Amino acid sequence: MKQIFSLVLSIIISSPLFPQTAPTGYQVRGEITERVSGQCVPYATIILVNDSLKEKKILACDVSGHFSVSLDKKAEYILTVTSVGYKTLSIPVNVTDKLTDLGKLSMDEGVELKEVNVTAQKPLVKMDADKVTYNMESDPDAQSANALEMLRKVPLITVDAEENIALNGQTNFKVLVNGKSSTMMSSNLKEVLKSFPANTIKNIEVITNPPSKYDAEGVGGIINIITVRKTINGYNGSIGTGMDSRGSLNWNSYATFKVNKLSFSARYFASQFRQPEADYESKSEYFNNDDFHYSHMNSNNKYHGISNGFSGEASYEIDSMNLISLSFSGYQGSYKNDASNETQYMDLGDEVTRWYSSTTANKNSFGSFSGNIDYQKTFKKPDKSLTFSYLLDNEPNTTKASTLINGMINYPSYKLRNENEATGREQTVQVDYFDPLTKAHQFEGGVKLILRQNISNSESYRNDTVKSGNTNELDYDQYILGAYTGYVVNWKKFSTKAGLRLERTWNDGVSKTSGENTDFTNRLLNLVPYVTLSYVPKPGENIKLSYTQRLARPGISYLNPYVDDVDSMNVSYGNPILKAEVSHSFELSYSYFTPKFNLSTRTFASFVNNSIEEISKIRPNGVNETTYKNIGKNSKIGMSLYFSYRPNNDLSINFNGSADYTKIEADDEYRISNEGFSCRAILGGRWNLWKNGSINIDGGLYSPTVTLQRKSPMFYYTSFGASQYFLKRKLMLSASVRDPFCYRKKFSFDMNDITFKSNYEIRQLAQTFRLGLTYNFGKMDLQVKKARRGINNDDIKAGEVKGQGNQ
Repeated sequence: MKQIFSLVLSIIISSPLFPQTAPTGYQVRGEITERVSGQCVPYATIILVNDSLKEKKILACDVSGHFSVSLDKKAEYILTVTSVGYKTLSIPVNVTDKLTDLGKLSMDEGVELKEVNVTAQKPLVKMDADKVTYNMESDPDAQSANALEMLRKVPLITVDAEENIALNGQTNFKVLVNGKSSTMMSSNLKEVLKSFPANTIKNIEVITNPPSKYDAEGVGGIINIITVRKTINGYNGSIGTGMDSRGSLNWNSYATFKVNKLSFSARYFASQFRQPEADYESKSEYFNNDDFHYSHMNSNNKYHGISNGFSGEASYEIDSMNLISLSFSGYQGSYKNDASNETQYMDLGDEVTRWYSSTTANKNSFGSFSGNIDYQKTFKKPDKSLTFSYLLDNEPNTTKASTLINGMINYPSYKLRNENEATGREQTVQVDYFDPLTKAHQFEGGVKLILRQNISNSESYRNDTVKSGNTNELDYDQYILGAYTGYVVNWKKFSTKAGLRLERTWNDGVSKTSGENTDFTNRLLNLVPYVTLSYVPKPGENIKLSYTQRLARPGISYLNPYVDDVDSMNVSYGNPILKAEVSHSFELSYSYFTPKFNLSTRTFASFVNNSIEEISKIRPNGVNETTYKNIGKNSKIGMSLYFSYRPNNDLSINFNGSADYTKIEADDEYRISNEGFSCRAILGGRWNLWKNGSINIDGGLYSPTVTLQRKSPMFYYTSFGASQYFLKRKLMLSASVRDPFCYRKKFSFDMNDITFKSNYEIRQLAQTFRLGLTYNFGKMDLQVKKARRGINNDDIKAGEVKGQGNQ
């Protein structure tokens, strides 16, 4: 294995960073454009074959549609151009001079009703002006891994040892699925992603500075998961399955068809996931308590779950300028968590003053069902559109936990049962208008109204028969009215995009705790600017400078004043007077793209003066009290680097890294601060060593990241895999191993302030073997049409969500 790494490294060192092909012999060049609009067709595939078929050239255009082919001799050739969504173009080319300039070659939108064999590999990462796209279908690991594991490979996203996700260094971000958010992703993010088979995902988009058309929520930006939408002509489909050494299984299927003007696509997946037992140990010292001055806890837990889901989309073309499209999806999942722990408290003389143990069986069931319909009106002017959209979403969530506590010294023994049933319902109405006024000017605008109703009922029973009095009924309504406008100006190599988004939020709730009602209201008004300046020195290069504001609107788990003291040693409650965080974000980026080499580097900075921070304090009696407050000042500066290199069709190498410096301060009853550097680096490669087969190698290292009261543990991983196609590339078998040299891993970190300090140690299984099998059938020629603009509800706070009920 060391020899493989040495070979990969030598290729990087010996190859030029900006490869250029010097013209030799004869040269054919041209530019590929779209016939109606005249816009370029980026990355179209060029195939040049002479009459005797003895010479054949295959390459891709650059981002501006230009291509240049070097040939060895004069001859008559056939030039064929293909690109997804366009009819194949074929023309004869007679090469007689050193340079044959074909000028602009125009392609028509549409498809050919015949099978096309595509041999070129799609790029793993695509860097656009406003987003980064990770192509999951190009990564063989996706055939057997889950979505959470694959997020580790996506640029600008980190997943630490505790499976906490950060985007651009921020734990506050939005997760969308096909442009739509869900409370399920917000309140059960890690569990949902673990049960989400990666082979049902087409792309993952990362948007760090979203323009004004997106909701302003999400300090770190947006992660948009695009699920597979198979193309159709008549019918096509696929089935796949995967398993790993931990006992996890997944299965998925797709089917699509078209009848006249009606197109339909559907998918279904199911999975079983298992997390083997992990051990935890913590040692703490409480400075303000003599009787409970030290504590020592040992615990372990394991969990497993099942999930299944479906989705579908359809469209009906009334005529060439009127389109109705709809989509629906459903998801149901549950997981069980079994945990046990033993806790001891000691006084200043190390004498045991409290000792108890507990065993807990926890079951969480969650799901969603949503549907939306879009009507799109287009005009004779290309790309001009008016869209009306409606979304209905319903998401239930049920949690049940049973705990048996065995008190040994100065602590009672009892049984505890907690139940929570929550439902979130959402309706959204939206209107979007887009008008490319001229080639140099574009205008967009829209309005949106979101109506959310959240219900959460909690009950706690002690010894099965005696209600502890710890009950809570929560009714919470949220109304959001938003309006946005944006304008784009293009002038030669420069472009500017500016916009404003106005959001008004009404939060009204009532918390009924043991017969007592607590009403709370929250009113928020935010005006969010956005501006981006872009310069293209030459095709394939882009320099961008942007500024925007992002919001972190507090969700129901942050606002609910209900005091959760079921565990009398760990008490938590929300804060109904929280205000939205406002983050100021700046970014300067440079990108360079060629068919062989992609480079993107960015420098960023952000600061927040009223960040919502989770504060844990130790009371004099040893109880840990947790709540939320707008007391944080959070500043961050850093840079990231991504590059990929493909010297030929058989080898690809990619690197993804970032480093930043974070400083967090909180000024409450006493001042808390934390600061430090953090970085990550991921190096991977894929090598086609034999016909229809390949191997891939990946490795990553994550340094500790900084939060207000702690630094997360360092984390690293290695992964090796192989894949093989059969039956004319319709059947693919993949196998991989994660952390082959380390069966279990140990992580440790510290947490402290002026009242306590704690050390935590985690030991868990690392090594995992996986197998995957996928079979594709049918033809893939035409896509289900969708409205160009629809509802993207990305305003629900994700990341550090903690609490009960839906947001």
